[in-house]
Amino acid sequence: MAVIPFILLNPFFEELIVRAYLMSEVLDLTRSPSLAVTMSVVVQFSYHLYYGWVGALSLSFQFLVFALYYARSRRAGPIIVAHGLFDILGVLQLR
Repeated sequence: MAVIPFILLNPFFEELIVRAYLMSEVLDLTRSPSLAVTMSVVVQFSYHLYYGWVGALSLSFQFLVFALYYARSRRAGPIIVAHGLFDILGVLQLR
């Protein structure tokens, strides 16, 4: 039961802070979508190292897809929903 609030809140805050805020600021300051995508993926990769190098690298593909989507659309809602679904699937696999 303790994991339910985490599953519901983590995607919301993680995507708003690391994706929407960070990428928007980098895009506004540099006008470089590639730099914004790179910074977003590197930051997310860095705080997922608790999965180990291989785990964090494997998640980086998902981070890249989400960052590319946000750079193109500037919409965080679909990414938050997708992140939440991935978290739910991950928890269900633990059962």
